[in-house]
Amino acid sequence: MGEDINIKKRLKQREDMFLRRLFGMLAKMARSDGKVDAWETHAAEGAFARFPRAAARRKFCVRVFNESKRSRLSLYRQAWEFANKYASPEDCLVVYELLWDISCATGLLKSVHKDNLKGVCKYLNLPESYFDIFFRKRSATFREWTHNDQKTQEEARRSKGKDTHERTRREPPPRPMTALQKAYELIGCSSADDDAAVRRAYRFAAKKCHPDVLRAAGASDERVAAATEQMARINDAWDTIRKARGM
Repeated sequence: MGEDINIKKRLKQREDMFLRRLFGMLAKMARSDGKVDAWETHAAEGAFARFPRAAARRKFCVRVFNESKRSRLSLYRQAWEFANKYASPEDCLVVYELLWDISCATGLLKSVHKDNLKGVCKYLNLPESYFDIFFRKRSATFREWTHNDQKTQEEARRSKGKDTHERTRREPPPRPMTALQKAYELIGCSSADDDAAVRRAYRFAAKKCHPDVLRAAGASDERVAAATEQMARINDAWDTIRKARGM
């Protein structure tokens, strides 16, 4: 009886650390440019759909995410511990996808995000070539940060500081994405892509998380169950896109 309690306690501690490192990484990536906006938070919430254990403990994960914004533990250190102590290779690949989601959430890939995406590969035990693969795959969903963007931002800060009597106002939250925009994002393509490119993106997304493929590869039951749910969402997104395009 006592041994069973100790086993359950160790499993609970392991799950806690899995979730802490998972949402710690997401928070660090979102905060790496100095702030966390609504789009990045929305992208981080994608972890709840990809990891059932996170969805079951949503409040805990949200608290960890908020605490990790100010944590001194680096993105790379958390990635190394996640990959080598608590996660499977499949988990590491899913996390890398989520980090890309956060980095491209605003439609602008900043240099600090780009550097982190390059550097974190080896700490997640992923081939460094994965950065180039994801960069090409997602190039239609973002624009890279340039010197002109930085200059414009600095000018906006200076002009805002001139009027000392004006109260600081929060920017209005961004408009929520439409169902069609969410569908394109889930498939991994853009509304500007032609039909052939959209079909390729759908096939790639479906193959990557097809339950039968993962089961044949020896994935865990938990991973297969999560993939089944993700496959249903991908198929729903594909139906939405097909109707919108008249395909």
